[in-house]
Amino acid sequence: MKKILIFTLIMIFTLGVFVFADDLTGKEIISRVDEEMKVDNKFMEEEMILISGSGTERSRGLNIWNKQGQDEDKMMLKFTEPANIEGTGFLMIGDDMWLYLPALGKVKRIAGSAKQGAFMGSDLTYEDMESLGNTGFSNDYDVEKLSDSEIEDKEIYHLSLTPTDNDISYSKLEIYVDKDLFLPLKIDYYNNDELFKILKTFEHQEVNGYNIAMRMEMENIESGSKTILKISNVEFPEELEDEIFTIRNLERGM
Repeated sequence: MKKILIFTLIMIFTLGVFVFADDLTGKEIISRVDEEMKVDNKFMEEEMILISGSGTERSRGLNIWNKQGQDEDKMMLKFTEPANIEGTGFLMIGDDMWLYLPALGKVKRIAGSAKQGAFMGSDLTYEDMESLGNTGFSNDYDVEKLSDSEIEDKEIYHLSLTPTDNDISYSKLEIYVDKDLFLPLKIDYYNNDELFKILKTFEHQEVNGYNIAMRMEMENIESGSKTILKISNVEFPEELEDEIFTIRNLERGM
């Protein structure tokens, strides 16, 4: 009798955990995604490959620093190559953004209305850089959980996100989240309910306890162009100095 009782309790506990894990709401899932994508301090070396609709390719090197704070998140991005854009930089502090172009020798503040524009000729907008690099999705979208499915034999949560902020350019996002990693495998971006862009992530690796997509591809459906981001090095320092995230540092170029 005692063995039966113990077995019953184990089964209840096991099933309870299973049901709880698979019964997350859409809001809970997207919050987990934001948590997985954010870290206190991160430095990355990346290659950005721009592929035009006709197939022409251009490559750029860049370094990115991210710092998460209690009041605001920060990101500094600097291009390292080729020579004609070396030293070009981008700074984000909370909702504020600045761009430095060495050819002009001055910093330009990016207005809220300009966040929907292409970032340095890529298929990512300033708005995309903000959501993927710093802010995440939880605070700016209402979330509906759709039917679960699979992508390349991986079980995924399928979410539909509708913006709560009129300043967001997309009418809807559909995000396909890996159930094990809680990272987006694919994001469909819609304008006026028509598919506009597709982001896919690849080569997921665990680095110092963090799950990272080492390769991302953003495709513009209308133009046929594509932007590929490949991480060659990623580090998680205990601390990043606040001096990194200043307009003065932005103006220093490299």
